[in-house]
Amino acid sequence: MKGKIVKRILCAAMAMTLSLTMLAGCGDSAQKDTPAAEGETIELRLSHTNPASSAFGLAGEEFAKLVNEKTNGRYHVTVYNDGQLGDERDSIEAVQLGNLDFAIVNVSVLANFVPQLSVFDLPYVIQGTEHADKVFKGEIGTQMMDWISGIGVKGLGVWESGFRNLTNSVREINSMEDVAGLRIRVMENELHQKLWIALGADAVPMAWGEAYTALQQGALDGQENPLTVILSNNVASVNENLAMTEHVYSMVVPIMSQKLWDSMSDEDKAAMEEVMAEMMDKEREIARTQNDEALSQLEEAGMVVTYPDKTPFIEATQSIRDEYGAEYSDILEQIAALA
Repeated sequence: MKGKIVKRILCAAMAMTLSLTMLAGCGDSAQKDTPAAEGETIELRLSHTNPASSAFGLAGEEFAKLVNEKTNGRYHVTVYNDGQLGDERDSIEAVQLGNLDFAIVNVSVLANFVPQLSVFDLPYVIQGTEHADKVFKGEIGTQMMDWISGIGVKGLGVWESGFRNLTNSVREINSMEDVAGLRIRVMENELHQKLWIALGADAVPMAWGEAYTALQQGALDGQENPLTVILSNNVASVNENLAMTEHVYSMVVPIMSQKLWDSMSDEDKAAMEEVMAEMMDKEREIARTQNDEALSQLEEAGMVVTYPDKTPFIEATQSIRDEYGAEYSDILEQIAALA
């Protein structure tokens, strides 16, 4: 009998705790349904999957600081690094539902929700950082945000990850012919696989978690990634050759809950847009500084860096742009006109 009484007490306590938790959650949700009142601070969360020291981590903190300053403390953003709140797909869905306020997500992942974005993943569409700035800080960048709004979230601009480059342990890459026969780890993405097949490589789709071991064991000859990723993952210890092929321009988009945006006053919306305009430049500055530093550190680590003529690479991958870009020929022509 005594045991039953204890059990009832414990069950009641658990039910009360659950109720209080749910009420607290509802209170937080309701708080974001209306503009911040005078003297009130609304707590917000920003998620991304990179380290705090990455360009996205540093830019995320700068974003949080500016949001707080420009809204006079009405909004406080906490940045969650290293995928603490879930992977990029989870984050996109959470922002759609209004369960997460902000997320920084890779365009390649976002393209699963917004197919038009896959046009920017085509090889050699973006031909340098100046070209990238003309494209994404102009009308095309605005068009991207319109596409993204179609899935119920607000796009806040385009941030830079950097150009992807090729490394390998077999030979220096001084021409496209030197790529022939190399076993290259590629992302599990059909477009990227066809890119490397067109260049004469043996493209091996593989998760990054498995790729490093395969590179160590010699089952793979090389891989491709932005310079900062090559450095942070210690690729120099398994691949001594780095070719600046710059075949794909990698970027991310900070997205925002539409529910949160709709709840903001006109004054705070204007402040948010001002913040994102500043961050388009600030994040690029951080990313490009980190890429330059990464290249220097990779050379210091003993990597042999080569700069092959990209013209043959561009010509060899034209069929991929024709096949995968046929539906978006208009936007591709606009991009090319800005080069």
